[in-house]
Amino acid sequence: MSKRARLELDTKQDEILVDWLSRLPDEILVNIISRLAVREAARTSVLSSRWKYLWTFTTCLNFSALKMLWNVKKDPATLEEERYNYINWVNDVLDSHMGLCINEFRLCFELRNSHGSFITHWIFTALAKKVQKLELNLHPVGGGFWPPLELYAFPLECLKLFRSPRTLSNIKSLRSLCLDAVNVSGEVLEFFIYSCPLLDRLRVVFSLDLLSLKVVGSSVKLKYLDICYCYFMEEVEISAPSVRSFKYYGPEIKLRMENVPQLLDISIGGGYGVRMKHAISPIMSYFHQLETLELGFVLNAENMQFPQCELPKLRHLTFNVLAFSSKSLLGLSCMMEASTFLQKFTLKLQTVYVGSEIVSERKFRDCLHQHLKVVELIGFVGLPIELELAFYLLKSATTLEKMIVDPTPPAVLGTPWEFENYKKKQAARSCAKELEPKIPKGVELVIL
Repeated sequence: MSKRARLELDTKQDEILVDWLSRLPDEILVNIISRLAVREAARTSVLSSRWKYLWTFTTCLNFSALKMLWNVKKDPATLEEERYNYINWVNDVLDSHMGLCINEFRLCFELRNSHGSFITHWIFTALAKKVQKLELNLHPVGGGFWPPLELYAFPLECLKLFRSPRTLSNIKSLRSLCLDAVNVSGEVLEFFIYSCPLLDRLRVVFSLDLLSLKVVGSSVKLKYLDICYCYFMEEVEISAPSVRSFKYYGPEIKLRMENVPQLLDISIGGGYGVRMKHAISPIMSYFHQLETLELGFVLNAENMQFPQCELPKLRHLTFNVLAFSSKSLLGLSCMMEASTFLQKFTLKLQTVYVGSEIVSERKFRDCLHQHLKVVELIGFVGLPIELELAFYLLKSATTLEKMIVDPTPPAVLGTPWEFENYKKKQAARSCAKELEPKIPKGVELVIL
């Protein structure tokens, strides 16, 4: 078939597809368009006169801007220009949008408090359209943080407007609220928690205004609470039967937990200065009901002194640790031993290189892990301490089915930057192949 004939056939097939789709009701077409990214949804306007305005009723306004972020990452000098482009893009889409309701509204770009008037307007627009999932991710492109005063601050005066009958009825549709690099107070968050009967997910990352938070009451519907890197946090109180998952990473705080019968998932920890015993002490009385547990800490002698405990229902245990390159990781097995029916073990490792000779401050007895099926090593670089732990698990996990080795640093997992440092990852993959001779029959080694 000639190139021209093939082109004519493809064009005819596209026309048939568009005609078939055009027979569908508007509601179904809008539902299809709502599954597309905002830019892709807008492109459907050229298909025909009927499609020209359909995209303006999309229920998903996800302003993801990976291309812009990549441009800024490669050339930081373009940040102001790309900010200007991003703000204009969001404004243009919102000016064109004609739908009365939206399911999702997501901002994802490095914006500061100087752009506060735009951001606040966008938030009110989303709430007026009875948004169900609201996410503001204003995190810096480079991963660092600018001076705290430049973070966008969620205006306290907005609470007066939120409490007005009309606005209050609109925000009751909110199911999920995620704020990253947004200064927001406990007063504002508690307003949403107690005023939104459908709100079941709250995530706050890097808010310097957040000092304390109370999630208390049987009427609260919150199921998932996630607080990370709020460095001035002092106190969290949780007493709500609905809570199923609690994640906290940051400085030592006063944590009070009670009346959480459905709590199944806990992730807790911090960086330098955070004592593991202090972090887990308030949650130990709920260890017996947990199915997943993640502990994040700096690996030192004090933090390796795990308390005597039992986790009979635990199925997935994760350690997210910062360790010296010579510090043996075998001490982590003590916590695994307390998890009789553990099925999956994950290690997220960041290392500070101080040499490769393994130093172990005490001996650890071997223990069989008879139900462990999957081992996941994330941030693998091929250090002797990593190989030592991997060999130990291959030997002690008698029903192991799969060992996954991922050289991606844990801090960039799920971000656009996880595909960088190709050469370092290739070197780590080569080191991971040293495990192959030790892999028992029937066990799959997966090197990502």
